[in-house]
Amino acid sequence: MIAAAAFICVVAAQAQLKVDSLGNVAIGTTNGLFNPKLSVGDFSQGSSSCTNMGIVAKIEAQQSNKNIAIRGYTVSPASTGSNFGVLGSAQVSGYHGRNYGVCGMISFDQSSQFYGGAGIYALDNPYTFSMSLNNLQGLYAAYFVGSTNLHGQTIAQEIYTPADSRLSEDVETVETVETRSDSDSQTLDNLLKMNVLEFNMKNTHKLKSPEEQEAEEITDETREAYEYAKKKDDAVYSRRHYGLSAEQLQKIYPNLVLEGQDGYLYVNYTEMVPLLIRSIQELKQELDELKGSDGSIKKMPQSSGVGSFGMNGKSVLYQNTPNPFKEKTVIRFTLGDDAKDASICIFDMSGKLLKKLPVSQGMECVSVNGYELGEGMFLYSLVVNGQEIDTKRMILSQ
Repeated sequence: MIAAAAFICVVAAQAQLKVDSLGNVAIGTTNGLFNPKLSVGDFSQGSSSCTNMGIVAKIEAQQSNKNIAIRGYTVSPASTGSNFGVLGSAQVSGYHGRNYGVCGMISFDQSSQFYGGAGIYALDNPYTFSMSLNNLQGLYAAYFVGSTNLHGQTIAQEIYTPADSRLSEDVETVETVETRSDSDSQTLDNLLKMNVLEFNMKNTHKLKSPEEQEAEEITDETREAYEYAKKKDDAVYSRRHYGLSAEQLQKIYPNLVLEGQDGYLYVNYTEMVPLLIRSIQELKQELDELKGSDGSIKKMPQSSGVGSFGMNGKSVLYQNTPNPFKEKTVIRFTLGDDAKDASICIFDMSGKLLKKLPVSQGMECVSVNGYELGEGMFLYSLVVNGQEIDTKRMILSQ
């Protein structure tokens, strides 16, 4: 004990190691006051050409080992506070350059055949650490494994989604799935059922002022930081946004909607792009069927006059002409001899009835003006004696 005490006193006298009566330890400090359990080094002082570091750790690595320069590990089984494995904060005042709380970088020998790694490697589950650590191929500034939540604006020059056929299985075309499905709706019909919404986002992470947080000390830096963050928040939540209803989309394409860990629904807009392409293909196919060999719109057959009936005396609905149309189109039909109560009903793509045009024996067609509907795609049906005879689609363009 006497020898140990003498050793500590000698080291402390040389300003290398200090231990106070509370058990706090300081290494390489010149200040006699140190509050943390362990303090290493003084505040760095240097000229503008120096690189100042609080702690520098360097390992002469041995092959096949996991070599860690600095490791942060927090165990708080009963803590109700915030626990950090590593917390980095760069604080400056006055004029300053570029400041980073945490900066991770990776160096490598590109001439080597085998390389891989990331400047920052983050996981949401320690179980996957050893499993995914050695499977990382390529070099990345940051690599995240698991759920990642980016709150606020995210800017990326390019965004890619895994689509390599080697990463896919049980592959089917959307057309094949729809043909096998009990539903007769096509991709275009499904997408046109969706309502495009304009809205303001609720701020579920509203910032609290220093007073609301009951901060012990409110400095000018704290106040400026709050005002800066609040200004950025206001810029986001004051703007109008556009999107789809996740609840509505979930009924049509449930695989495009994810329920997050916070209980809210999120939409995968990226994977809607292939569906939009498929809907364009369907529309192109329909337009090609309407065109003749010379590219002009085919004229639909017209009834020859009173007393002209459909096959076997049945009522028949024809494709409207022209289609697509801009100002006016004509819907032709033939009523069977048993038609007593008949009408042409026009719907939007969600199934909402827009117009009902009564028709009777002796009539061959009805006209529809574009200004009555507005631009878009519509459905029209011939209903006879309460029964839907046929339904067709028409397009009103600009």
